[in-house]
Amino acid sequence: MKSKNAALTGQGLAHAENSQRDILNNELFCKEADKLALAMPEVIIVGNKPITTSQAIGKYFNRDHDKIVKRIENLDCSDEFLTRNFRRVQYKHRGNVYYSYEVTKDGFTFLAMGFTGKKASMFKENYIKQFNHMENWITERLESKAEYRSLADAVKAYIERNGDDQRGHTYSNEFYFLNTLVLGESPKRWAKEHDIHTKQIRDNMNAEQLELLAYLEVRNAALFDLDMLKDERKKKLTELAQRWLAQRMEAK
Repeated sequence: MKSKNAALTGQGLAHAENSQRDILNNELFCKEADKLALAMPEVIIVGNKPITTSQAIGKYFNRDHDKIVKRIENLDCSDEFLTRNFRRVQYKHRGNVYYSYEVTKDGFTFLAMGFTGKKASMFKENYIKQFNHMENWITERLESKAEYRSLADAVKAYIERNGDDQRGHTYSNEFYFLNTLVLGESPKRWAKEHDIHTKQIRDNMNAEQLELLAYLEVRNAALFDLDMLKDERKKKLTELAQRWLAQRMEAK
């Protein structure tokens, strides 16, 4: 994934006179969170599972990669545990072939037992937090995919009952608007800021953004079921997004 901790950001709301303050606060929060993310360990998604790598571990703990590899290969654990939690991969650097390991959360926890000292303890804690964060992200991403399909079905049924008043753009307009509410700005602009394609936006949202997105998709599907017109629907969704964000800010 291009944005390491699946980046954070703000909104771009219709009827936005009262929402601009919320958007600005959300954007500022997200930019600060992006800065903090740079200091966090690298945990990525591979096959819907969070993993790190031996290179990332070496870099984060300021240890030689060869020593990390040797430590992995000399772990006092069963072959079954080693196979399940450490996957050997090949990579090239300047024309030479090298080997590294993809490491699961359990594998990292076992490996890091040998890292001692106050600084190492803090680093281990950060790593485990990051694994937990990415596990939560996966859960929210899968949930948002399910709600996406439910909303698509609701839009289809609405069009069958009432006709397509958006001339073939109902689907794209609805999902664009919801992404705007969640991101706090134009999805195209957000994608450009994060150096990704617009089709990759949801894969680069963080867990909190995905949770808000799933929440709005469920509510939007219900509004379509009620045959609510576009402008009124957007107004309701904007209010719901603002309420959700306000409750989250109060909880923090």
